[in-house]
Amino acid sequence: MGRETRPIPDSLAFTSQPFIEGLTWNRDACLSLVNSTGIKLKDGERWRVPAELNEDEKRTLIEAITKYTLKKNATEIIQELIGYTYSFPREDPRSFLRDGRDFSTLLNSCGRINKAGVGIGICMGDRNKMLREAENILTKYRKMIRDYMNILGNERWRISDSKYCVMVNGEGVIPETMTGTISSLIAGSPKNSGKIVILRTNGEEGTIKFSSRKSIGCKSNVNLSELMRQGAEKFEGVGGGHKSAAGARITKDKLDEFLDYLEANVINVQSSSNN
Repeated sequence: MGRETRPIPDSLAFTSQPFIEGLTWNRDACLSLVNSTGIKLKDGERWRVPAELNEDEKRTLIEAITKYTLKKNATEIIQELIGYTYSFPREDPRSFLRDGRDFSTLLNSCGRINKAGVGIGICMGDRNKMLREAENILTKYRKMIRDYMNILGNERWRISDSKYCVMVNGEGVIPETMTGTISSLIAGSPKNSGKIVILRTNGEEGTIKFSSRKSIGCKSNVNLSELMRQGAEKFEGVGGGHKSAAGARITKDKLDEFLDYLEANVINVQSSSNN
């Protein structure tokens, strides 16, 4: 994250997909790691950004990161770190709009906190007021994510962890527009490797919103799209998505029944298939 905008250690620290135990959210550890590689961190007084790394430097950094990965999912993590990048050469170097992923993250943050008009303004060419406002929105959005993750980490009663599934109660904390983001972050944590993550929170008009994700290394045969769609329809709700990422919405009075359905079709099914 921040290929064109963040100093190399900061960019590494904000890499949460994949989640790298010991590095993600730990800027000091990332700075120490990059320093140990001998990679040049500054160009004069200016911090270098990941986009300025040459191929040899990228290879050196990847090799250094591997020691922080768990053996059981090291391959998956490294594969996620290496891939295609997309640049918009007409945008200014080191701006949020130069890298395709940064650009999409900026637009996504506008939509997530109900400021879609700002994102539309940028897409229509505004590189002054709207861009400055979007940068402030992105900063706010990232702080919100950190705050939500900290609450979930501190209030452990919200998380029910089994061998095959992690159930997260985000009611009263996570807004429904953020369920996908937070469930993806939880699924990206190495400690949840191989599991299905299901997060719920309050929705509009007395509803409960669910978001489900398969974590790295999850080999479950459960199709999350079918799980959410069929379950929601069973209880007069709506649901669907993809095999590895899906969501649902039900009325609050059906919550206990829906949770029983999930237990029967995720936890119990997994237990049976592994016996």
